[in-house]
Amino acid sequence: MSRGTSAHAGPDGDAADRLRPTVLEVVEAAGFVLDDLEVRPAGRRRVVRVVVDTAEVPGPHDPPAPGPDLDAVAGVSRELSTTFDALDEARGTGTPEGEYTLEVTTPGTDRPLTRPHHWRRAWLRRVALTRTDGSTLTARVGPVGAAGEGGDGGGDGATVTLAEGTPRGPVLHHVPLAEVAQAVVEVEFKPAPPAEVEALVDAADAATGAVTGEQGTNGQEERS
Repeated sequence: MSRGTSAHAGPDGDAADRLRPTVLEVVEAAGFVLDDLEVRPAGRRRVVRVVVDTAEVPGPHDPPAPGPDLDAVAGVSRELSTTFDALDEARGTGTPEGEYTLEVTTPGTDRPLTRPHHWRRAWLRRVALTRTDGSTLTARVGPVGAAGEGGDGGGDGATVTLAEGTPRGPVLHHVPLAEVAQAVVEVEFKPAPPAEVEALVDAADAATGAVTGEQGTNGQEERS
């Protein structure tokens, strides 16, 4: 969908910052998380690209999280368009400047995991990660623990538990998110190995106090 306003567009970064409060209010009211907001040039107009993700995260006994409901995402797009139009007619702030196209979408499978919320949403997914020291690890995502766990910043203080499949059974790694340089979910075409799932569920239960003692009997543990 396309809309226009009479003002001249400023720098794209400033434009995104100016739009953020309006976009954030609409996205959160719909029960989503604002994953990204980008304003970029496209010929004579600009593209306002809003990326939303589901706010809910799986519990320790839940399967991997499904993707966002596309009908609900379309509803966010309609509500944003209506809000921008209303603010523009009232000459309010928080609307795109100039001719623009609004795109509301969801994160793709290649979205890098950069925030604690990304990792929580990736519960039981297989990821390939590179640490800041250059070492690599391919493993399955388990619970995320953090000091200040309610936040969703850059991951300072947050640690993710991952299960690496080995011939001897799953090995658990506890990786501080601050030490992750890059991480991406890998596409899988078959269910996760039950031993890896069980090891991660045990780790999640132990972290929440549901289970005491050792984190499980079918996995070795390694501090990373």
